[in-house]
Amino acid sequence: MKSGFALFRRDLRSLFCVATGPIVAALFSSLCAIAFISGVFDQGGIATMRPVFDFSAWLLILLCPAITMRLIAEERRVGTWDLLLASPISSFQLAKGKFIAAWSFLLFVLLTTVPIVLVLEIYAQPDYGAILSGYLGMFLLGGAVLATGIVVSSLTTSQTVAYLVTTFFWLTLSLGTKVIPTLVPSKFADFVFAFDPDLRTSAFSIGLLDSSGVVYFLSIMVVMVLVAAFAVDRTRRPSLQLSKIIISGVCLVASLVAINEIALQEQFRIRFDATGSRKYTLSDQTTSFMNTLEEPWRIVVLMDESLTDRSVTKQVDEVLRRYDDASEHITVERIDPSNPNSITAYEGLLHNLMKIYAVELQSAETAIATGKKTFQELMTFASSESAWAELVSQLQVTPKELETLNTLTTSLALLGRDGNLILDEVDKAMFVDAAKPLPRLSVARDILAAANGRWSRELSEVAWWLQEGRSDAISVASNEEAVAFETMSAKLAKSDDALRRLGRLELGDLAMQLTEGQGAIMMSPTRATMISASLLFPATRSSSGIAQDQRFRGEQIISSALRSLDAEEIPQVVFVHAEEQSLLVKNKEGVDIAAVQGLLESSRFRVLEWNPADSARPSLGDGPIVYVVIPPSSRAGLEISQREQTLLDAVTGLLAGNEAVMLNVQPSLLPRYGQVDPWAKLLLQLGVEANTSKVVLQQVAVGPQQVHIQRAQLIDRSVGEHSIARAVDSRRIYMPLPIEISGGESLLAIMPDDDRWLDENWAAETDGTGKTRLQEELSVASAVVHHENARAIVVGSGGWLLSWAADRAAQLGDGQVTMANPGNSEFLLASVSWLAGLDEWIAASPLGKQSSRIEGLTSTMYTVWLFVLIIGVPVFILSVSSVASIKRKAA
Repeated sequence: MKSGFALFRRDLRSLFCVATGPIVAALFSSLCAIAFISGVFDQGGIATMRPVFDFSAWLLILLCPAITMRLIAEERRVGTWDLLLASPISSFQLAKGKFIAAWSFLLFVLLTTVPIVLVLEIYAQPDYGAILSGYLGMFLLGGAVLATGIVVSSLTTSQTVAYLVTTFFWLTLSLGTKVIPTLVPSKFADFVFAFDPDLRTSAFSIGLLDSSGVVYFLSIMVVMVLVAAFAVDRTRRPSLQLSKIIISGVCLVASLVAINEIALQEQFRIRFDATGSRKYTLSDQTTSFMNTLEEPWRIVVLMDESLTDRSVTKQVDEVLRRYDDASEHITVERIDPSNPNSITAYEGLLHNLMKIYAVELQSAETAIATGKKTFQELMTFASSESAWAELVSQLQVTPKELETLNTLTTSLALLGRDGNLILDEVDKAMFVDAAKPLPRLSVARDILAAANGRWSRELSEVAWWLQEGRSDAISVASNEEAVAFETMSAKLAKSDDALRRLGRLELGDLAMQLTEGQGAIMMSPTRATMISASLLFPATRSSSGIAQDQRFRGEQIISSALRSLDAEEIPQVVFVHAEEQSLLVKNKEGVDIAAVQGLLESSRFRVLEWNPADSARPSLGDGPIVYVVIPPSSRAGLEISQREQTLLDAVTGLLAGNEAVMLNVQPSLLPRYGQVDPWAKLLLQLGVEANTSKVVLQQVAVGPQQVHIQRAQLIDRSVGEHSIARAVDSRRIYMPLPIEISGGESLLAIMPDDDRWLDENWAAETDGTGKTRLQEELSVASAVVHHENARAIVVGSGGWLLSWAADRAAQLGDGQVTMANPGNSEFLLASVSWLAGLDEWIAASPLGKQSSRIEGLTSTMYTVWLFVLIIGVPVFILSVSSVASIKRKAA
């Protein structure tokens, strides 16, 4: 044992003193710093070490063999190996001592990246659980590579061969396990994937500790150290039969495969989420709202634990706990609808909802029952009048009257015979079971209102026809029967009016949402609302068996919903556009507003769309109304189309009527050809100028003598003290084709940069040669208060709120995602709240903090830290090593 420890100290000292060790450590530190600077360290960037760990995994495969290549091969070359073999140390102790020395040195190498974590702490609140988990993954991966290197080094006298063989073994293993599954039958794919080292380290990098990953790396280390001991023993005892060594090696490899196969079985597998080391805190705005509550409120999260990863469950519980602590008047609860033990709680929730909406439920049920009764009368009436129409058609009538009477006979007979199909659909909507726990009042009401309203109009037209100039043979009978048709039409109209007067049925909306099975329900003493599960947490697992970890992003949405429940009227947002297709429907290209629609609706904004080219301005109920104008996504030629002109006229009317409007403006080719852009002209009445002829472009180096021209900008800092600006400060906003906006109170601006300029030739291939660089900040969004204190917002980008821009996701690894541009959604929420006059709804929204982000980073400090991390730390490591080496020689 003492001999093994002495060997460990000797080799560890050697690794620190010989130039190879410090060079490996300095190189590792510098390259990891480059990965951090380029992939993480940016204002508004996600405070995660994931990119560094991803890069380190490949880096360790290249650098670890440099640590082990000389441990045995060098001793063979200089002749000290034979002396070591002649010592009393056993072969296993020899292999183990060298491995532990190399593994200990690896720990030092990994610790050289600690300054990166310290810098991250200065500008953000990184999750140390995830960071420590990532370091553990790198430590285990490095240990496996080192153990393999010990084996190869024990089999050769060449350091070069030892390095290359170890490196290529791990590169082949990593790449092969990604390619081979596509070449073998699918039933063998999972077996191959199980040996992919990248798959194992990715879980560690996001803070998910998986026992199968730990077993994978530890088993490789143990097997490789044993194989190295066999190789050393073979050198010591040439008489040892090679066949025994081969058989022993095969047995070890077989046990390695078996151990890992067993470790992947769910019954032997343990997972632990190491994230959440930073205690979650509610935003100041949420806390202030909680303090205003004086009556009992509830937050109930419905979540099927069998479909949701445990890490997400943990995050949900943490957020709910904070709400519970924030006010004595709010209670929180998480219910699993699929768990039989939760039936009582779930039924209690439904009872509370029906109690809150007892008046609405009673009114709706009465109106629906009356509507059904009226429709049943209609069916009886239709059967009777069908026979009458058929009888009358046999009299002396004109050909045109005969055609009309035959059509009437057929329609009424069909209604009398098949009208029950409509009533069946109403009954289905009102039916309650486990899958549909509340009556779908809205659906039942809409079906009946549509049917009764339609037949009221149809019968009214029939009554008019019967009274208008019928032939003498049927004139008297027609006039007498017209009264019956008018009476039935009036009954149907009355029923239709009663159904429509119900207005928005909030309980009906909740019933529709509850059919999803998951979500969050907020209840005040008088109202309730539900947030869809898709906006809160995922319900899937990856095919590899490692759980996805899409972060719970509930506080911002839950808090908005809670504030909206306290509002007397529901704000309405109307998206105004000239596209031929609806923008509320998702499409593959993401040219829609489905993403922001879900966010607005979850915050209790009523979302509508209006296409002036296709329909009249919608009649809206009471409450604040905000119009969001989306310019045409494309324009054919230089002519303004009729649809676009209609949109322009509609927006002109909105501004003239002092409506609250958010106007998004696209760049235009018209000014380039001496024509006036009508959108820029429109803005002049607000005192705002839009330079629609030029777009802010930026060149980014992508290779030697190669630059890429960006036609979009990432804005992570707001300007001014406006409430909207404060709400989105340090939230990354993606602005495609940004143009300059002058006038009003600036909200967002693009900072000056030597690589940015305004270009009139933005629609064609261009470069920055000879262009005047941006010398001062350029505003791209402004808030305006104009006539009679009417509010408006002008944004110099047309596509920033479309799904392809607003809902972009950044992959954090193994299915874990976060919003790449959270500022887009937050800017829209804050803007419509301000335009609606709901200034108190505007908060420094925590949606962007679903993952901690870097804040307060200036360009000067960016440069300083770039130099310190990439050059300063490696130079310090080499300097300390050189001084220590000099002192050692002097001694």
